[in-house]
Amino acid sequence: MLKRPSSRRKSNDQPLSLNLVPLLDALVTIIAFLLITMSFMHMVSISSPVPIVSDEDNRRLLNKKPLQLTMEVEPDYIRIKALFNQVPPKRFDSSPDGTPDLISIHDHLIGIKQKFPGEKQIVITPHPSISYDLLIAVMDSVQQLEKTDPPIFWSTPDGLDQEIKELFSEVVFGNLLGG
Repeated sequence: MLKRPSSRRKSNDQPLSLNLVPLLDALVTIIAFLLITMSFMHMVSISSPVPIVSDEDNRRLLNKKPLQLTMEVEPDYIRIKALFNQVPPKRFDSSPDGTPDLISIHDHLIGIKQKFPGEKQIVITPHPSISYDLLIAVMDSVQQLEKTDPPIFWSTPDGLDQEIKELFSEVVFGNLLGG
């Protein structure tokens, strides 16, 4: 009994063509879906200026001691201090549930702002275990003046008294690479 020859020999060697239409349909659908969902996403960012060093700023700063107000946010307490002891360091202990007394911190910062009305910057050094919500609450109490707060004025270079609308508007994080 002879074996039957293979059917591949008899084929015309036509190249096999792939049908790419279903693949392209799926890709177009995915791209359209991504474009539509991106319009519903809302990106939120918190602006924090990058420290910039310039020669003019260095000359001006060498003539006076900088305040360099620093707030250490730890799990058990918040400490506010300044360079060269221009402001005595003060510690605010957190309650047993871990929330700090933001009202007394805000009142203390108002007192500092009244002594140094031209100061806009505060350095916040949060502990790595601090939650995002707590950090945002601390930043809000540091930056915003409430309507019930006493007015704070400072003299402009023109000699006019101007009311300050924000407490410490420039928040700089002190330990981004640490921890």
